[in-house]
Amino acid sequence: MEAASFDLNLVRILLAVAKHRNVTEAGRELGLTQSSVSHSLKRLRVLCNDPLFVRTSAGMLPTPAANAMIEPLDKALSVLLQSFVGTTSQFDPFTTNRTFSILLSDIGQLIYLPLIAAHIAQVAPQLRLRVLHLRIDAYREALAAGEADFAIGHLPALMGGFRQVSLFQDPYVCMLRADHPHIREKITLAQYLDASHIAVEPPGRGPGLLEQALGRIRSKRKVALILPHFFAGPLILRNSDHLMTAPNFARFALSDLHNIRAVPLPFRVKKLSVKLLWHERMHRDPGHQWMRGLILDLLPRSTSQLEN
Repeated sequence: MEAASFDLNLVRILLAVAKHRNVTEAGRELGLTQSSVSHSLKRLRVLCNDPLFVRTSAGMLPTPAANAMIEPLDKALSVLLQSFVGTTSQFDPFTTNRTFSILLSDIGQLIYLPLIAAHIAQVAPQLRLRVLHLRIDAYREALAAGEADFAIGHLPALMGGFRQVSLFQDPYVCMLRADHPHIREKITLAQYLDASHIAVEPPGRGPGLLEQALGRIRSKRKVALILPHFFAGPLILRNSDHLMTAPNFARFALSDLHNIRAVPLPFRVKKLSVKLLWHERMHRDPGHQWMRGLILDLLPRSTSQLEN
């Protein structure tokens, strides 16, 4: 007998026929037609070089060769199923050595990652976190392929086809150095458009909420410097008269950075919606569920929590 050809479906069919002693009843239990069961029995007979079942007035009775296989196969199948159920229904964070990968922006790494990493060190000491910093247009493929487990951020291109939970919505503000020579507590639209700007354009992202808002009022800002990430912007602001428009919560990444302040924008921009997203195929995974719960418990659900 070729073991590679003896698949799990054939085992189930052999056991069902032995149980019911009837091809039709075996098919009904397995959701198969009588012809499908009969065809599989033919395969089994060839593989085992034995009739396996003989038709009698008492039904399909197993041959000695079939009898020798039934009990071991039944036990093996039971052990296999119990093992499968055990691995999919249990997750022990304290002993797991699983790795979870999270897609985060640079600001997200500054604000969210310390909270998550500190808590995991206590409740899941062997669990590993891997932070991915990819082009935004690569997020979909990374989540679908299992390269990433979660994504956190403002990701409108992923709203369809992914599970998601809202964390908070946040307005954009205008950031500048505290002793800016021309702008005090407020900024006018004329001042905003006349000033030079630092623009943050992450790779793979199309026009953002700010660009859309400026388009609605048919205005353009004067961009002096384009950065792929947020990190360097505030350091440049401290020693220049540039402005930088950023989410309000970004200022919490600057708690130790002096001489930077924020003022409200002089025009309306839609609030940035920060969400936790994951792929549908991981939705029922116990470890994934545990990790999602931890993230949602730890991360702020409003910007006011960031201030506390």
